[in-house]
Amino acid sequence: MNITLRQLRAFVLVAQTKQFTLAAEHMHVTQSALSTLIKELEQRVGVQLLDRHTRMVELTDAGRSFYRTAQKTLNDLQQGVNDLHDLATLRHGRVRVVASTVLSAGLLSPAFKAFRAEFPDVKLVLNDVAEEQIMRTVASGDVDFGIGTSFAMEENLGLNETPLFDDRFIAICSKDHRLASKERMTWADLDGEPFIALAPASPMRKLIDNVIHQQGIHLPISNEVSFATTVLSLVHAGLGLSVLPMNNHPYLPAFEVHAAELEEPVVTRTISIFTQKDKSLSPASAAFMQFLQNFVKNAT
Repeated sequence: MNITLRQLRAFVLVAQTKQFTLAAEHMHVTQSALSTLIKELEQRVGVQLLDRHTRMVELTDAGRSFYRTAQKTLNDLQQGVNDLHDLATLRHGRVRVVASTVLSAGLLSPAFKAFRAEFPDVKLVLNDVAEEQIMRTVASGDVDFGIGTSFAMEENLGLNETPLFDDRFIAICSKDHRLASKERMTWADLDGEPFIALAPASPMRKLIDNVIHQQGIHLPISNEVSFATTVLSLVHAGLGLSVLPMNNHPYLPAFEVHAAELEEPVVTRTISIFTQKDKSLSPASAAFMQFLQNFVKNAT
């Protein structure tokens, strides 16, 4: 029917003020322009909505019925605009993030705390998973973005990657292991030692396998697990040594293991933020992503 918001607003104002003059003043238009809007509206709906008298205006029966609908339409629209403004100004919103257990504890827990201090009305939702599940969780749309290791991202997942920081690998063994006296180890030092490995699909496992192949060393795998905390537990039990990123260091004292810088070569991984290519972030998610980048930058 091509009814415009200006026509609805003109009609509601006339119904409320019962005068064309006052309604025109509220709309900041001339009385003639207001009358035109009302006439156009009545032509669109096909019935007379107002009875014009010398000094006052009254609603017809049809006008009284239509007034409730028109007023609700304008109120609902205004509420929708207000809600969008609240989202844009972070008065409410939700951020859903997926990350590995270690990144969740070491990075996102303090970042969430700092962000919530600034934006207490934004809900933060964290999904911690095995690292090989991060990219597919983002691609599924179940979260707004993910944080994990950059490694040969599958093109068909349709993700964007934004590097966040670099993290070097360290060697880990039990405190009574023969290598526990070393503050620095080479990859060759690990040759032949029972190895606690992450699952083959893990991006970190793929990086480690590449180095092992390039260096021509053999690490017989005694266990394959999904989480770094399980790796540390098995290393503590003396079932083998392992290689993990430095960002696991907050857990080392709890598991009473020995960690050494790993050299020849020094191997790093890039921690990145992964988002869907064809999906815009909500204002809250975009704000947290920028906040996280600054949080990492200020921490280094």
